[in-house]
This record gives sequence, structure tokens and C-alpha cells, in this order.
Amino acid sequence: MTDRIIEIFIDQIDDPQDPMRSEISRDGLFDLADDIKKHGLINPITVRPKESRYEVVAGHRRLSACKIAGKVKIECVVRELSDKEATEIMIAENLKREDVNPVDEAVAVRKYMEATNADTKETARALGYSETWVFSRIEVGEMPEYLQDYLRKGQIKLGVALILNQIKQDSLRADWVALAVRDGVSIAQAEYWLSDYKRQLLPGGRLAGETQSDNIYAPPTAILFKCAIDGAEYDTRLSKSITIYEGNLQYFNEFVSAFRSPPAETELAPELASEGAAR
Repeated sequence: MTDRIIEIFIDQIDDPQDPMRSEISRDGLFDLADDIKKHGLINPITVRPKESRYEVVAGHRRLSACKIAGKVKIECVVRELSDKEATEIMIAENLKREDVNPVDEAVAVRKYMEATNADTKETARALGYSETWVFSRIEVGEMPEYLQDYLRKGQIKLGVALILNQIKQDSLRADWVALAVRDGVSIAQAEYWLSDYKRQLLPGGRLAGETQSDNIYAPPTAILFKCAIDGAEYDTRLSKSITIYEGNLQYFNEFVSAFRSPPAETELAPELASEGAAR
């Protein structure tokens, strides 16, 4: 059956039973609602008939914004779809969003694989991504909830999360993740932590002879950096980056020079000096 574009009363359209989005920005919805009030719904939503009503397949966010905008009827593309076909369209639409986070991507991949019984290679081909991308989203879906929450909020880089997730001792992993979120560590720093953790689990490491489940992990030996201000060496995990305009470098250099210089001795007046000698 070919697609039909018709106007449907908004109270006859139901939200999807299994929406792809984990959350929808309230501010973003109201902005979209304002735009719809001014310009109308430019792109119709896609629905499928379900008994005597309709179910959203693509355009859940637009439907919510239309409700806020007070729309009574909206244009819809009506398409006859099976549950499997509807799921595929929902996933494809949501993965094209610019604001999608890795956790929502992981949910979408899992739902696609469950709905289609596809393996990773077939999933990658169907969704238009690499197998590595699919594997990484599967791993995200298996991450602990606190790590997924940081990814949703954009408080940790995906690459850093994937690296630290390889630390199987959960209490230690949670500590490193919290530190990564606090300091915004790089992938290189996360790889250093992981390599040191793995090294200590090898024969000859500090934890030789202990099992991974009952070991007491020692903090990794620090990689040191030389501070540009005082010239001393510090743990790289305590480093902070700052940005300085090239034209202001002279002031920074002058500050460093003054900071490193010994305190200037104050020359006393002759009469004060004599009093001091007499005492």
C-alpha cells in the first residue's frame, strides 16, 4: 500500500510504545513549539494505523511540540508497517539526530538487533555504520549505570569511557571514572591508567599471585611533568590546561620570572641600620 498524506486529529495519534529517546529537552520542545506556531509543521510526521487510531513512527518530538503549540490537526504520512519495519524506521530517524548521545545510540542498536535478529555485521550494514561502531555501542549498553549517566550528560568522552570500562574491579573503575569526569582527562591519560592496571595484574607485577577478584589495587606510578611556572615536577593527573593569547605571552613570562626570583632585600635607611646594629 502506498503512503498517504492526510490531516489527522492530534488526539487520535498515540506516542510510540517504545520510544527511542531516553529524554526530551523541555526547553527544546518549547522552542520547537514556538517555531511551529509561527511557521507551521514543515515536515509531516510519519504514523501507522493501529486499530482505530494511529501510532507515531517518526516525529515523536514534533508531535509533542504540536501539542504544546495547541494544534488540533496535523499533516501525517500514513504508512502500513509491521512492528519490525516500524522499529527500523524509528531507529534510523533517531540515529540521524545531531544531539543523540552514545547511550541512546546503544539502546537503538540493541532494539534493532532484538527486532531483526541481526548480528553485528548485518546491523552495521543496515544502519550505515562500521562494525567497530556497533561493537562500541553494545559495550556502552553494558556499562554500569553511573558511567552511562556521565555519557548522557556529556561529562566524559566516549573514548575515555570505553577505556576505563575495561577495568573490571568496579570500585577502582568508579574512582578512575570520577577522576576523569572531574579533570576531563584525555584518552592518552585513560590509556595510561588502564595499562598500569593491567601491568599490575601480570606475573611479576606488584599484584603477582593475587586473583583479580580479591586484590588490593595500588595507585599507578605517576608520570611527571615540569610546571612552566615554578619549574618543579608534578603528577600529570594534577595538570590543568590554560589558554593564553600569543600577544600576552610576554606578561606570562614576566610573571614567571618574577615568581622564580628570590625576594628582593629591602635596603634600610642609615639611621635604622645603625639602630639595628646597636641592638
